[in-house]
Order: sequence, then structure tokens, then C-alpha cells
Amino acid sequence: MAAVSGTVIELLPALRFRVELEDRRRVVAHAPAASKANFVRLRPGDQVAVELSPKDATRGRITGKVDQQVKGRARAV
Repeated sequence: MAAVSGTVIELLPALRFRVELEDRRRVVAHAPAASKANFVRLRPGDQVAVELSPKDATRGRITGKVDQQVKGRARAV
């Protein structure tokens, strides 16, 4: 599954985020459970890489944070 990039627009409860994708769609995304110990804090406006669910196009998983200074380089979440 390919990752698409998007922007965090809203923080939701239980480590979920509302993300607006490049094609203007909005999805609810979560961070992987294994990364809770090393979780990078996300704020509205942060650029992230999102893997969409094959069963539900409105859900996804955040796979990395795209550094603002160096575009294209993803940092693990």
C-alpha cells in the first residue's frame, strides 16, 4: 500500500488525528500502536505520510512525519 502525504488539521482523542490529504480529502488517521513509546508529537499544520486502509478510504495510519526543513525526508513516528 502506497503512502500519501497530508497535513494534520485537528487533534482527536485517543491519539487520532484528522488529516487533509493532497487531493483535499479528509481522513481520520492514527499512529501505529508499536510507536506509542517513541511517539513524535504532532500538531495541526504538520506534514505527515499516511497509509490508507484498503477497506475504508476515510481511515488511515500515520507512517511518518515529513520534516518541514527537508521536504521528502520522512521521520518515523
